[in-house]
Amino acid sequence: MVSICAAVAAGLVAFSPSAARADATNADGFVAHQAATQTFEADLRQVFHWSFPRRHVESLGYINYRAPDSLSIILTNPASEIVLVRGHDLYIKRDKKALAAYKLEVHNGKPTQKVQFLLSFFQNGCTNFADLFDVNIARTPDTCTVTLTPKHSLQMLPLRSVENVIAWPSMDVRSMRIGLLMNSYITYEFRNPRRNQPLDAAVFEVPKP
Repeated sequence: MVSICAAVAAGLVAFSPSAARADATNADGFVAHQAATQTFEADLRQVFHWSFPRRHVESLGYINYRAPDSLSIILTNPASEIVLVRGHDLYIKRDKKALAAYKLEVHNGKPTQKVQFLLSFFQNGCTNFADLFDVNIARTPDTCTVTLTPKHSLQMLPLRSVENVIAWPSMDVRSMRIGLLMNSYITYEFRNPRRNQPLDAAVFEVPKP
């Protein structure tokens, strides 16, 4: 399996005069950075855009990640919503609606919930899903954009692509865009990131039903 981090490195060294040395360095650095991320928190802007039925919702809140498998998305504006991952359990609480509980599973290598891509990025740079995608790299002086396109589009429906914008050389994620059928998409934008700082344990508590 060709890992995404190796593909990132390959894209980066194309712009480097010392390609042979940079290849291993960049790949190792990317993997090490993700493995060393014990906590991550940031202000969050989330965009849900559906083409049919037509719907466009922009929400503000914040995100917290705690290694190895806890993720919390708390949206406060315009409506309250909590998305919580604890291991293989997913909880969603929207405004005054009842708490919904799901299981995070992988069928034939495909994640059953889109939030698994977000969790996997913090865990290992999505390398555990690398064999499902072709990878394209685009570089600017301060960012690396990694676009993942399913090798077998029917297998991954409704997913069409996953685009990660990574700050360089800090290697912190700036945004993730999950492209869906009919030009629908989900975008997560991260601002004011804080890495490996103490987190409030309360953000990972299961909401009341």
